[in-house]
Amino acid sequence: MGQQYRAYSFFTKLTADELWKGALAETGAGARKGRGKRTKRKKRKDLNRGQIIGEGHSGFLWPGLNVPLMREGAVQTIARRSKEEQEKVQADMIQQREEWDRKRKMKVKRERGWSGNTWGGVSLGPPDPGPNGETYDDFDTRILEVRNVFNMTAKEGRKRSVRVLVAVGNGKGAAGFAIGKATERVDAFRKAKNRAVHYLHYVERYEDHTIFHDISLTFKRTHIKMKKQPRGYGLRCHRAIITICRLIGIKDMYAKVSGSLNMLNLTRGLFYGLAHQETHQQLADKKSLHVVEFREECGPLPIVVASPRGALRKDPEPEDEVPDVKLDWEEVKTAQGMKRSAWLGLKRAAT
Repeated sequence: MGQQYRAYSFFTKLTADELWKGALAETGAGARKGRGKRTKRKKRKDLNRGQIIGEGHSGFLWPGLNVPLMREGAVQTIARRSKEEQEKVQADMIQQREEWDRKRKMKVKRERGWSGNTWGGVSLGPPDPGPNGETYDDFDTRILEVRNVFNMTAKEGRKRSVRVLVAVGNGKGAAGFAIGKATERVDAFRKAKNRAVHYLHYVERYEDHTIFHDISLTFKRTHIKMKKQPRGYGLRCHRAIITICRLIGIKDMYAKVSGSLNMLNLTRGLFYGLAHQETHQQLADKKSLHVVEFREECGPLPIVVASPRGALRKDPEPEDEVPDVKLDWEEVKTAQGMKRSAWLGLKRAAT
């Protein structure tokens, strides 16, 4: 009695995609109803990565495995490579494996202030070229926040997706931000990066290094206070504000954030405040007066920074008996010496 032989089995009649679906539980009633949504998700692996079936040290060419089965209408026969060709194939394969190993061990470079396992501060490079061939090589993209969000549906239950907030800028005043949402993190990065370049703001900078005047604003529950600073002061702000200012091209500024630290509201409020600055020329045209600035290095001598385009106003601007100035109690205490900052004598490294 001969041994029973099956021409096909469970593994041979199903395709690789169908076998992987069964192993990863991507389909079925349990997946549709959200069963096991909090378990560790299995990932599909390429079992042939770094190797080719039929490829070995001897250099044999097996039709249907490492070479095509048919060639010029005829079935190929088993052959063998020459010694030089085999050495070249082996060298290419070793180089490919070393490249994968190098990418796996490569550390992600973050900006100062961003730490831990978060994606904040990581560069994604310039946005992809546009449909008409326009390129954005002078732009850089930085991640501000990555969050997992969920949507409850009737059929599929709790659907997870990734929401990414990024900012782009060229360091010359043009910058923007956008949100990308997708099931996979890589797709969300790509969507946000390419969408942000379509929502650019132009931010006016005083002498290409700071803002024109102090800004205090409230966006929803987030309070942001920005102060103009001289050259060499640096950026002493929230880490997200530092990242955005570098993308814009602002080098010297102080900013304090209070209230809610929601990253989206913080970003929207910052862009709104910077985009609605009043430049010295706009102030001179509105008041019909010269705008002067007093600097420490010039002593009591004023420096004219802007002049009105129209006629100069002869009579001085009337002043209110009680100036409508909103004082910050923390600043008043600091100015009067009632409060001393713990970071006053700290020496910061160059950024």
